[in-house]
Parts: sequence; C-alpha cells; structure tokens
Amino acid sequence: MMSHKYLRQWQAKYYSNDIIIGILLALALLPGAIAFSFIAGVSPAIGLLSTSIIMLVISITGNRRFMVTAPSSGVSLVAAPIVAHHGLNYLLLATFTMGIIQIIFGLCHINKLLDLIPNTVVIGFMNALGILLFTSQLSNVFFISTMTYVFVGMSFLIIWLMPKFTRIVPSPLIAIIVLTLCAWYFHPDIKYVEDLSKVHILLPKLFLPLHALNIHSIGTILFYGLMMAIVATVQTTLTARLIDELSQTNSNKNKESIGQGIATLITSLFGGIGGSALVGQSRFIVSMGVTSRITTLVTGVFLFVSLFAFSNIIGKIPMSVLATVLITISLTTFDRRTKSYIQSAPIKNGTVIIVTMAIILASNNLAYGVLFGTAFYYTINYIFETKRSDT
Repeated sequence: MMSHKYLRQWQAKYYSNDIIIGILLALALLPGAIAFSFIAGVSPAIGLLSTSIIMLVISITGNRRFMVTAPSSGVSLVAAPIVAHHGLNYLLLATFTMGIIQIIFGLCHINKLLDLIPNTVVIGFMNALGILLFTSQLSNVFFISTMTYVFVGMSFLIIWLMPKFTRIVPSPLIAIIVLTLCAWYFHPDIKYVEDLSKVHILLPKLFLPLHALNIHSIGTILFYGLMMAIVATVQTTLTARLIDELSQTNSNKNKESIGQGIATLITSLFGGIGGSALVGQSRFIVSMGVTSRITTLVTGVFLFVSLFAFSNIIGKIPMSVLATVLITISLTTFDRRTKSYIQSAPIKNGTVIIVTMAIILASNNLAYGVLFGTAFYYTINYIFETKRSDT
C-alpha cells in the first residue's frame, strides 16, 4: 500500500513549473546519453532508450524526487570491456545481473558498508574516473583532420561561453545543435556519429538473450554485473549525500539502491544498459525548486519521444563535438578536495589517493579501486595508529 508521503511526492506546487523543468532536464541529458553510449561501445539509440526507461521507472521506484539517474561515465567505462570482448548480449545479461545485485545491496543495507569508504578513496575514485573519461576521447580529437581541431575549438568555446549568456538551455546541447548545423551546411572533413555506429530506432520489446548463458559465460556476466553494481552504488550514494546537504533533507540510500535496481532490471529487459545517479543533473533540479516526481516522469517521456523525433539527426552529430562534451564532463569530475586533503596529511592521505588512482588506472576497473583502496586505507591507518601508540 502506498504511503501518504509517497503520494504527496506526486503532488506538485506548480505543475507547469515541474513539467518545464522536466523538459529542460531531458535536454540536459541528451548529450550525455549519446556520448556515454560510445564509451560503453553501444549505439546512441541504446543510450537514449536506456536513459528514457531508467528515468521513467526511477520516477516511480526511486526513494526521492530529486535523484536523476541515467547511463553514467563510471558504469559505461566498466561496461566497455564486456562489449568489446563479448558483445551486446553479454552486456544485457550483465546489466540484468547488476539490477539484481543492486536490489540485494539495498535489502542488505549496503549503505552501512559504504559509510566505511573513506573520503580519500572517494577522491581517488573521482580523479581516476576523470582521467579515464578524458583519455577515452583523445582518439576522437587527435590525428583525424584539421577541421576536427576547428570543431573541437568551436565546441569548447560554446560550452564555456554560453553559460555567461543563458543557463536555460544547456551549453553542450547548444554546441551540438549549432555545430551539427554547421557540419550539415559546410560538409567538413570530420567524423560523424554514423561513421562509428549506425543509428537504428525500433520500438523496444521485452527481450533477454538467455541463449548466451552457458558454463563459460556465467562467470564473466556475474563479474561485470557485480562491478557495475558496485560503481553505480558508490556514485549514487555520493550523489544522494550531496542532495541531502543541498536540500537539507535525509534520504534512505538502501531504498534508493532497490529502486535503481528495479529500474536497471526493467531497462535490461528492453535492451538497455545500466546507469547511476548523476551529480550535476540532480543538483540542477534541486536548484530549480522541483516539488514533485512529475519532473523525472516528464523527462523520461520526453526522451522517449525524442528518440524517434530526432533519430535522423543523431547520426549527423560530429564526433569531435561529443568528445568535447565528455572532456568537459571529465574536467568537472575531478574532486576539488584533492589539494586540501593532501595538504592536511601529505603522507597518509596522499598515499591513499595515489594508490586508489593507480589501481583504477592500471586495472581500468573503478570497482577494484574502491575495494582495494579502502583496504589499503585501513591498513595504512592501522600502521600510523600503531606507531603513534608506540611513541
């Protein structure tokens, strides 16, 4: 039975305001939905479909109205190797597994365990994520053509300058629209989305590639499902903590994990990929004064409609513009607390941050960094405390 609190979350103070913010949020999610698809190694159509379904489901199953969830940089980076080495069917099964694990995490009160992750590991995690995201886009910028550099420069200028004039429409979206039109008119020597992936738009159908399950595939699917679940849960919990501070409210992170697990499960059944809460977009709807779940519901509906309305345009987007969008996201991913934490305890904090980053960059696995970084933190903390007690 639905609680009165949950039902109240569907009652907006001003419905028109929440609907408009939902459309603006959808526009803000469009560039990332397309760009993160390429990070994961899937078609942009899958990225848009995944974003729309996740937003639709999370508006119903999420713990609170402020959380924006979609395919993210962290989950996409973990998903990329399974697509590259095993194909899309393995990813869909791993995403299904990811959803089950997220639900289990929530039922087992994973938030208590996540509280044990020290800030220094979180800082190392975010910094390594920024580096991986940045380096993943260099191939779309360098050694292609002179016009590619021109479009990269123009894209950066638009992304950085437009917020000085307006914040109503996201600057990455403006860059995509303006430079796609320029490319359509001038036909420069650059790479487009359609050069890397054909965009096929089909009505989603319930489908799970169970034929890909066998003795050899189960281990790989479980491994990647667990890794994606860990990364998604960490990113979502960090976002939830930030939203708690901004909105001056408390949220149930375990219920959020369950809600996101359900959204991930349903998305995988329709051929989509998993995601996690997004800090920037969640912060955006809090600052805009959203009062109901109507906003995230409208976002999901608008993105689903956009998938069909803009399907012919997606393939014409220059890859260099998407690369600059992701590079910009990577630069904002770096944790601003890095300098202050290292200055406060250069050896102890600095070592943990560097080791966490090194593990992630060496293994190309964000979950490894969280697990081994946390273990290293408590090891080095024990050593420091032992030396202090001896003296």
